Amino acid sequence: MPFLGTIVNFFAVLACGLLGTLIKKGVPKRISDALMSAMAICVIYIGIDGALETAPAVSANAFLSDGLIKVLVMIISMGIGTLIGELIDIDKWVCRLGEKLEKKFARESEKGSFAQGFVSCSLLFCVGAMTVNGAFQDAMGKPDILLAKSVIDGVACFVMASTLGIGCAFSAFFVLAYQGLLSVIGCFITNILPAASISYMSMTGSLIIILIGTNVLGCTKIKTANMTPAIFIPAIIAPVIQLIVG
Repeated sequence: MPFLGTIVNFFAVLACGLLGTLIKKGVPKRISDALMSAMAICVIYIGIDGALETAPAVSANAFLSDGLIKVLVMIISMGIGTLIGELIDIDKWVCRLGEKLEKKFARESEKGSFAQGFVSCSLLFCVGAMTVNGAFQDAMGKPDILLAKSVIDGVACFVMASTLGIGCAFSAFFVLAYQGLLSVIGCFITNILPAASISYMSMTGSLIIILIGTNVLGCTKIKTANMTPAIFIPAIIAPVIQLIVG
């Protein structure tokens, strides 16, 4: 059943976000802060693990190793993608969406944390190694990756919602729209996009996940939404670079 993984992912985030919101008042701040820090470390690990994924093999005649090509693709993708994101200012539009939802649905006591929860969870659940691959596989009726991702996202949303509130639950609608769109695109391009390009897309997205983790820890305040176009750049430049190097 195509799109099953995305549907399950949507309900997992929504249900766990609502459940986390219900217990928010019952969790002392010191415990919620500790849980957030623990979750941030896990997010950073997931990002590092994805970024260190073995690079696709290249031709034996290539004058650059597969590792160097991987680094080159990621550097160029992050540079071009971030430039595009900054020019569009994706972060501003995502934050505005979060603020509009906050005004309409958040209670007075949740002002500020609603938008933060919505933006943080939306990016965390939609940027990374499992999202792109999972959505493309889901389009072919293979939901396994997204079903596993649903469990991870559900746990993360529960923990974050227990601190940031119902804004985290609303990120489920962003997940539904984003992964649904990727799955629709996947219906058309999975047969023509090289497997190596999809791997590079996943690895590049994992770099952004690391920054999301450092943002949650409070170490950085990077507009990671503006970096999201970088995820799609490898689909264009990876085949070109591999063609050039042999």
